[in-house]
Amino acid sequence: MAKKTVTLDGLLNTSAKPTDTGIPQRGGAAPAKPVKREGEKRLTLALDGATYRRLRLHAAQTDKTHQAILEAALTDYLNRMDT
Repeated sequence: MAKKTVTLDGLLNTSAKPTDTGIPQRGGAAPAKPVKREGEKRLTLALDGATYRRLRLHAAQTDKTHQAILEAALTDYLNRMDT
């Protein structure tokens, strides 16, 4: 029986760039981290499910981010506590 020759032309082309699918690939470059604002600090906030759902709905209705809503609410609260 004669052996068949298999050619790998084009299959091992390492000079071609992969198609950017928007999905991070293992071993690929990490996406750029968002730039912190001057003096920015971070915290984690735990919410019950109903409150989180209300926040999500409000964010969608007002086209604001969770961050913007919570920052405004906290600033308002702290301003009222200072007076």
